[in-house]
Amino acid sequence: MEKELWISTYEENTLLFKETLIGKIQENNLYFNNDIDTFKLDLKKEIFTKENLESVLKIKKDKALLTLKELDKTFAINVKYHNFLIEKNKIYISYLLESQEKPIRIEIEMSDENA
Repeated sequence: MEKELWISTYEENTLLFKETLIGKIQENNLYFNNDIDTFKLDLKKEIFTKENLESVLKIKKDKALLTLKELDKTFAINVKYHNFLIEKNKIYISYLLESQEKPIRIEIEMSDENA
């Protein structure tokens, strides 16, 4: 099922960017792409994955994995903070990796199924 998505990404409380994209929900996963990255949200396991030409970043509650494609190497990164909240047609993801100074917060609003 395709949905229109309104996505806001923040670093701490500073808005980095807003975008409107088309997403697809399939078997408890939400998939969407922008010009640079492909995203997958496992809504059941609360896993956030971001992939681009150079790398894959997979963030779980307890750890994150960063795979550098050119080197074919995967590195574990400690997760200091991870929150994944789903409310009706909104998804809130926030995380802080040990390699970051400020937390990232992503807010996704999805179009209604009836729209």
